[in-house]
Amino acid sequence: MAGTAEGDAAELLGALDAVIRAERGLAGQLSDRAGIHETGLRALAQISDTGYATATELSGYLSLTSGAVTNLVDRLAAAGLVERRPNPSDRRGSLILLSPAGEAVIADARERYATVLRAVHAATGVDLTSVLNDVATGLLQQGAAMESEEDAAGNA
Repeated sequence: MAGTAEGDAAELLGALDAVIRAERGLAGQLSDRAGIHETGLRALAQISDTGYATATELSGYLSLTSGAVTNLVDRLAAAGLVERRPNPSDRRGSLILLSPAGEAVIADARERYATVLRAVHAATGVDLTSVLNDVATGLLQQGAAMESEEDAAGNA
């Protein structure tokens, strides 16, 4: 029997909250295991996704200042997780690439997430790819709507 719309929303939000908390917990454990901050793990994932990154790209992705990104990359390099290479497009800048150790950290993280997703799919038969894409799209749309509202309020 279906509950009220408010009850259903509360259950859904509770479930989403649980997923977010569990993901943060796993990300924290993965970061601790690698000896880095969770922001460092996010940086490694971004570099892995794109093959390399510049400090400016990481700054935008992580919403950090250029100085904070420089410090982060210094720590990741000191830990042996990334390498800096000259940027052929910008002599003043560097390209940041994963080292083999950084690739291993990301491979471990992705396999752990994939294990969870495969288990849920096997248990439920739900097309998780579609569900997760729909959730991501909805969240992005809400963010865009908020920006539009803020723009409209600023122009009023």
